[in-house]
Amino acid sequence: MKMSKIQQRLNDKLLLVLADVEQEARDTLSGFTELSHTVVFDCFPGSLLVNCAIDNQDNLSQAHSEKAEKKLQKVLHKKLFRKGILLKQPEQNLKLVLAAQ
Repeated sequence: MKMSKIQQRLNDKLLLVLADVEQEARDTLSGFTELSHTVVFDCFPGSLLVNCAIDNQDNLSQAHSEKAEKKLQKVLHKKLFRKGILLKQPEQNLKLVLAAQ
C-alpha cells in the first residue's frame, strides 16, 4: 500500500531521527550490531517500536546496568520532539534486545 503524503513526511522525519539514534547507540553501546524498527502509521507514534540489537548477553547485561536503554529512549524522545513528534511513553518505544544468532 502506498503511503500518503503525510505518512511519507512522518517517515522521512523518523528515518532521520533513527539514523541519529543508531549513531548514538554505536558510540555508547559495546556490542551494538543493528537498529531496527516497526511502525504502523495509522497508530503513530504509539505503534513505533525501535530495537537496538546487542551481540551477546554479557554486553546486554552491561548496557542494562549502565541504564543505556533509558538514555537512548531519552535521545529518541528528544530528537522526535524537535521534529514535532511527541512520544507519550518513550520507554515503550525503544528496547535493547539480544541479536539473533
